[in-house]
Parts: sequence; C-alpha cells; structure tokens
Amino acid sequence: MDYTYKIATLNINGISAPTRIHMLEEFLYKHDIDLSLLQEVTTSKIATIRRYTSYINMGTEFRGTVILAKDSYLLPNMQRIPTGRGISAYFNGIRIINIYAPSGSERRAKGKNSTMAMLHAFLCILATT
Repeated sequence: MDYTYKIATLNINGISAPTRIHMLEEFLYKHDIDLSLLQEVTTSKIATIRRYTSYINMGTEFRGTVILAKDSYLLPNMQRIPTGRGISAYFNGIRIINIYAPSGSERRAKGKNSTMAMLHAFLCILATT
C-alpha cells in the first residue's frame, strides 16, 4: 500500500511571540502537515503546538532545528548536531534530515571549511546509524 505524507520545511527566523506560534499552528492544521522541519528555532515554546510532538535540537548557538510530527507518528533513532544546526530521525523506514545551513555571509564570516566540516561530521554519524 502506498502512503502520501505532507512534509513542510520552514525557516521560522526565531519566532517566539505566541501570536506567531499560533499562526504556525494554524498553517500546520490547515494544510494537514504530517511532518514539519523547522530551522532557526530560538524557543522551546514550539513544543506548545497542539497535536504535534516536538523533537527539539537547541544547541550551543541558540538557533536550533526542530522536527514536528503529528502525535500519532513515532520518530525513533534521533540524531542531533551539538550546535543545534541539524537533527535527524527515521520515519516509516525513511531517514528524515533537517539541516539549518548558514547563509553565505555567515559562512564567509566563520569560514567555509567549518561549515563543511560540521555537515560532513553529521553525515558520517548518520551513515553509521
């Protein structure tokens, strides 16, 4: 039997106001989203979204990633990048990966090699799990 899932990926740019979080919640309901991959999460208030389980990775840089899954879905084998820039899990036999890659100006400021090294390390971890 084939299944169709609705997956949204959103850079939420650090929203934390209850009104904005409610708008996100309404978007998820209106479009019947099964999984949502969020980047630039700055607050654990995302976990207040009803009927969704929040898998939060708030790392050392205070801009994290989140996977929101409908409460009826289980996401085992969660992997996280310590900086908060990546989170991964299995969903019905499929590896879901959510990475918040820095912008071009941020990469230049920090050095392109550090970003690539972080992504490479995360992918190596995923390859062994």
